[in-house]
Amino acid sequence: MGTTGREAAALTPEESWGTIHETLDRTRSSIYLAGASTILILWGVIVSLGYFWQYAYQTMASDFFADRPWIPLPIWIALGVGGMVGSGIIGHRATSRIAPGVDLRRAGIKVGLFWLAVITAAFLIPGAAGLWNAELASRIPHVVVGILGLGYVLFGILFRPALAMVGLGIAASFYLPSYLAGDAAAAFAGAATLLVAGLGWAWIRRNEVA
Repeated sequence: MGTTGREAAALTPEESWGTIHETLDRTRSSIYLAGASTILILWGVIVSLGYFWQYAYQTMASDFFADRPWIPLPIWIALGVGGMVGSGIIGHRATSRIAPGVDLRRAGIKVGLFWLAVITAAFLIPGAAGLWNAELASRIPHVVVGILGLGYVLFGILFRPALAMVGLGIAASFYLPSYLAGDAAAAFAGAATLLVAGLGWAWIRRNEVA
């Protein structure tokens, strides 16, 4: 009976390979999502700060803002660069804790290049579309947020569906207030974005994704 029990518990070659591949997939997902919770809340804070700053700026200096619509650009660039540097540091430390090695560094580079491409597109596409002018500059945030939200959706499809939902939430946090909240849209967008990032962070932590 002992032999029979061991034989019943033994895995077939197909089942063994399936278990190995499942383990590798989980490991790969953990590598690519390393630090995702902290990075998510970092970007939530950064984007919210940008929205709150823009609301305060438009409210307290609306005439000055109307004549110089390009002024938010350097602020957003500075916030974006800070976020990219912070994300790189967080991701590198997180992957090093999982299992340091060349493969992990390559994974970190791939994730970094993915988001660099997304952020670069978010700034280049409005320029290529001719939006960087006084007449159309107000539409630039609509394009930028859409591209960033799409980045989260694509990354989520590849590695974790919940991140795709975060991307949709980030987009909705901007688009809904922009059409419904009038002059207070930036303030509502900042608060909603921070809420979405916080909920995403809590979900990731609860499920021990990163």
